[in-house]
Amino acid sequence: MIPHMAKAHLLAAVLAAWALPTSAQNQLREPYQLQQMDMHLHAGLELETPLDRWLDAAAADGRRVVVLLDHLELYRKTAAEYRDWLLQRPAFVTRYPMGPAGRQALMRDFAKAREHRGLTVFTAWEVSEDELDTGTEMDVLAQVDLVGWHISPRNGKQPPDGKHLIRRASQLRELQQKLPVPMILFHPFTMRVENLERTAQREGRPISSITTAQYRFFQPGEQRELADLLRGRSIYIEIARESAHCMENPACREAMIADIQPLAELGVRFTVSTDAHGLRHAQLPFRPESYCKPLGVTPANTNPLVQELLARRPRPAAPRTP
Repeated sequence: MIPHMAKAHLLAAVLAAWALPTSAQNQLREPYQLQQMDMHLHAGLELETPLDRWLDAAAADGRRVVVLLDHLELYRKTAAEYRDWLLQRPAFVTRYPMGPAGRQALMRDFAKAREHRGLTVFTAWEVSEDELDTGTEMDVLAQVDLVGWHISPRNGKQPPDGKHLIRRASQLRELQQKLPVPMILFHPFTMRVENLERTAQREGRPISSITTAQYRFFQPGEQRELADLLRGRSIYIEIARESAHCMENPACREAMIADIQPLAELGVRFTVSTDAHGLRHAQLPFRPESYCKPLGVTPANTNPLVQELLARRPRPAAPRTP
């Protein structure tokens, strides 16, 4: 378990570090449009093309700011496990060794990616939410711009819901007292949908049998509780590209609007992303405006993370006077 640290002065220092000065807010002359942001773009062991081409493709499709990441747990495999993993995925090539050497090589490539002329690039790790219970590699997470927490569909078990997300948000608040970096709760809403629909298929029921009430993520009062937990914190909720598919189902659409729109009205801040792992995902359209607008997700409540990340970047040293 991550130990509890109830030190008011430390928390105040963390919050102060997140306060954006006016100069930092002005770094964005105009906010990015939704389609210009991809705050969850895989670019590690699962990449099927050179990184520079991957970035060129993102820029060509309209992206202007991206967060590059990979799954942290992939680098914990033994050499034999990695060989077996590659054998099951013939489209992949050996990119990085396992362990610290592989993580460091990935970060060096990400550092080079910052030089891409068409993109503003930030770095992250995607980490299993289970590590909020068991403990995680704090030194590794401290080396990236932000951390994304993979909310699992929990297939075969109870799907994620409001109570579960509130618990995870509380754990992030506690963790940020030791690791004061921005954090994202990745794809919670679409993971619930995945669980419910796979359960229906496994039981031989049509997906159309799932009601709006069953799709609903939150119970009464939970949205306000979550919004209160997140207020003033550097914690964001992802609206994943898979939401577009979910919104095609009338019952699911109704539930997602009822779940997410009130969060937006309560001041919760979001991110948008493709969650693209490779070429197959890159070929899918990314038009977040189509599903974000009815959810209340806008440039105004998705740009704050970009502003914060820009503000946290070291400023170039002033030229020395002769």
